[in-house]
Amino acid sequence: MELVIFTVGTSRVCTCLLLQERLNNDMSTWGQRVRTFVTVEPVIFFYMTSTFIVTPAYQQLVIAKVCYELFQDSYICSSPAHLKDEEELIEGRSSYILLIYTCVTSLLSILPAMLLGSWSDRSSRKAVMLLPCLMSLVSGGVLIAMSLLEDISVYWSLVAAGVTGLSGGYVSVFLSSFSYLADVTAGLGSNRTLRMAVAESMIYVGGMVGFLLVGFLIQEFGLMSAFVAYCSCHVLSVLYILVWLRDPERSVPPPPSGEDGDRLPCEAGDTDTEPSSNLLCLSDVKRSFKAMFRRRPGQQRQKLHLLIVCTFINNLVAVGEQAISLLYLKYEPREFTTELYGVFKSAQMLLLGFTLLGIFPLLMRVVGEMTLAKVSVLFRTAGLVLMAFSTNTWMVFLVAVVSAPAGITQAVIRSLSSTIVEPDEQGAMFSFSASVETTCIMFAAVMFNGLFPLTLPTFPGMPFIVMAGFTLIIFILMQWISEMPVTQPRLVIQD
Repeated sequence: MELVIFTVGTSRVCTCLLLQERLNNDMSTWGQRVRTFVTVEPVIFFYMTSTFIVTPAYQQLVIAKVCYELFQDSYICSSPAHLKDEEELIEGRSSYILLIYTCVTSLLSILPAMLLGSWSDRSSRKAVMLLPCLMSLVSGGVLIAMSLLEDISVYWSLVAAGVTGLSGGYVSVFLSSFSYLADVTAGLGSNRTLRMAVAESMIYVGGMVGFLLVGFLIQEFGLMSAFVAYCSCHVLSVLYILVWLRDPERSVPPPPSGEDGDRLPCEAGDTDTEPSSNLLCLSDVKRSFKAMFRRRPGQQRQKLHLLIVCTFINNLVAVGEQAISLLYLKYEPREFTTELYGVFKSAQMLLLGFTLLGIFPLLMRVVGEMTLAKVSVLFRTAGLVLMAFSTNTWMVFLVAVVSAPAGITQAVIRSLSSTIVEPDEQGAMFSFSASVETTCIMFAAVMFNGLFPLTLPTFPGMPFIVMAGFTLIIFILMQWISEMPVTQPRLVIQD
């Protein structure tokens, strides 16, 4: 009897152990599967959310600091009714400091991005993702200190800008994230364009969340709460990168010989034998240019250059639209309030993100990616023209609907660019591309902020017509690219 009980008990224990082992294996398999599909998307989401939180917050902080330095009275500065006579003086000085802030962030980020992109090709993508997040925490600490200390100078904001710029800022995040995606989608049968589109959608989803969150935080809790939220996003991003992400395994082909395949070894040593050689090696900058300008089979080099031009024009339009849209919509007869503008931008970003996440994958089942990219450009052109002639609220919100597919173009451009270069050139190529995007900030600010006041008395929507003209240039270039021979087939998703 005791033997039977012992046998039954042992059998049950063994069964439980087998079930537990199977459950652990299933959980491990599930975790690996999730880790395959969820990679850099949260990093982009957290970074863009933090960016859209901090941008209006530091702008208001600069205005408050300028006012305090001029009048030395926090009560007067907190009451706009007392500042009507001095409003022009405050806005003029604030605009000057904000312009310097933008230039410092943009200019300082170009060289680090060029270095880090090529370095990540032979070392760690994760390290390049971590750097801007950690440096942004330092920048956030400076902004928190500025919000707490009344007497601290407004020029400390330029220190925060410099710290962010030295890490490469969003340029480093983009180049490391999209290079990571190019690595993990190489030769796995996944559709690279779809993964790029999902990552691209995180820019808009993060923007929507940031826009909605910052207004609530500033109104209910003050500026410091916005800076704390900014730092919190970067803390979450750092934890995610350290705990979840794994550096992709890359099979780097041996460097080809001859003029077409020249490689520029770092002075610190050979990159194949010393993958973690000197980070700040100037030959890393040369590698970025080499990836863009070295000879390639057929018309691949020309195609890559055209794609970079498309990236430049696309971001020139995006930055220009962002720069003048608030001023344009506040002008009569539209007369948007700041709150209504925030609702409009949130709705616009929601639709852009939803199109990339939900509609684009479905369309990819029946339509080629180049066709979708060209149609996307035309929708964006239509949205800009509609914005130029909008006279009331419903027409402006219709712009958000019409231009919803606009994000598809850049996702396709990133995917096409990554298929042209070699696996060991992904970071170099994306660093060059991201640096080009950064230069758009200065070009667009000068071009459209200068054009808008000139056209204000006659036709305020003229800058949007100019932007629409630029998007037609993108359409022509994309058509040109689509007619070039491809080195490998571009797939339509199959069930």
